[in-house]
Amino acid sequence: MDLDSEVRTIRNAAIFRGLDPAKMRLLACMSEQLTFGAGELVCEQGEPSDAAYLILDGEIEFILDTPQGEQILGRQGKGTMFGEVGVLCDRERFASVRAVTPLSVMRINKDALLRMMNDNAQLSLAVARELACRVVRLAERAGNETAH
Repeated sequence: MDLDSEVRTIRNAAIFRGLDPAKMRLLACMSEQLTFGAGELVCEQGEPSDAAYLILDGEIEFILDTPQGEQILGRQGKGTMFGEVGVLCDRERFASVRAVTPLSVMRINKDALLRMMNDNAQLSLAVARELACRVVRLAERAGNETAH
């Protein structure tokens, strides 16, 4: 994928909507593009959270290793970001991430993401809004599960 395609994907990602086009281009230049085959691990539970990822193409699943075995927590696809929670909280990865399909991601290292957020209030607000929406969805799902 070329730089212009990466910028288009950034522009279409909910978390980056409204970000200045020059900042989108800078973000694309500061990151690296990686590809994975279906079934390959992108990152593993317990590793340091040294980067966040934007899915350029494909789908991933989150896997939690438990004493009872592997538990699939959910999936994400093109245009979504993952790994930013560990970066922001400075915590190890909570779950492993595996490619469900052939996968192309933009890896945004921790320093680059934090620098972009520090320099751009609009991006910081977008990340906060996305994380708040996830909390609401989790609470709604937990409420629905409890009600049944």
